[in-house]
Amino acid sequence: MGSVNFGNFAQLLADGIFNGTAYGLIGVGFSIILSVSGRFHIAYAMTYTLAAYVAAWMGTQFGMPFWPALLIGALAAAVAGALMERLIYLPLSLRALSVGSDPLLIMFVASLGLTVILRNGIALATLSQSSVNIQGFSNQGLNWGPITVTTLNLTMFVTTWVLVFGLWALLNLTSLGRMVRAVRANWEMSLCVGIDPSLIFVAVFVIGSFFSGVAGVFSATFSSATPELGLNGPFFYALVVAFVAGLTSGPIRIALVGVALGVVEAMSTLFLPTQFTPLVVFAILFFYVALRPVNFKELRRKMLPKAQVAT
Repeated sequence: MGSVNFGNFAQLLADGIFNGTAYGLIGVGFSIILSVSGRFHIAYAMTYTLAAYVAAWMGTQFGMPFWPALLIGALAAAVAGALMERLIYLPLSLRALSVGSDPLLIMFVASLGLTVILRNGIALATLSQSSVNIQGFSNQGLNWGPITVTTLNLTMFVTTWVLVFGLWALLNLTSLGRMVRAVRANWEMSLCVGIDPSLIFVAVFVIGSFFSGVAGVFSATFSSATPELGLNGPFFYALVVAFVAGLTSGPIRIALVGVALGVVEAMSTLFLPTQFTPLVVFAILFFYVALRPVNFKELRRKMLPKAQVAT
């Protein structure tokens, strides 16, 4: 626990803003998947991890600079997310609806299984070197009065907000964005105007997984890529940010909630030991669920349009 003085307060505030920006990035990606498709996508944690390993591999094997490696890693995450939806979630949801099973439970179990398989698959594939570093970024410390930040902090901050505002523009200014919003609001009406919800599901998996990939690469650049990278907190923070912000909220609001969560977590070190600060985040989620229960009926309704069962 730190003493309360201006320098300590300012540093904690800066740390909270930067950490919260990372929470906002993964929260935006998770939210667009869950709010549009209704998939409780636990394997989101593994697209986060996969991107970090791909980016690290691009750097170590091909000497690729940081930004191209990050892009390829994030694209790998996007492709993986799309394949999960098209090859696993979609067939399972069709099967569940055709036999009258609960699609929400089946999606949860399928996503949990995917997470276990992918985590162990990555661990086996990297058995000789389970921890790898991202190459090509020269991280330097910067002092602004009592605050110390790094160039990596600033780069992640700027990149996150470029992506968040880019997603806002896509959702509000493009035809794809209008289709996404239509499916999220009412898939039955979207069918009436010729929108195929199953294709929109794939689109949001691409977008959300790309966001998770970018976040995963930055996280591994701060530390290193390990098979547990996406499981050591990111999915939990994505879940909290998405639910507290509101699943139908815009990306800017969701990202700001992530920042607020990071600031609250950082400030809690003023009265709690550092190892207990995740309890603050857990408490926020607990009280949110207690006061505003999750509408699982609505998530089931989003699983897959009935008109798609025959396809």
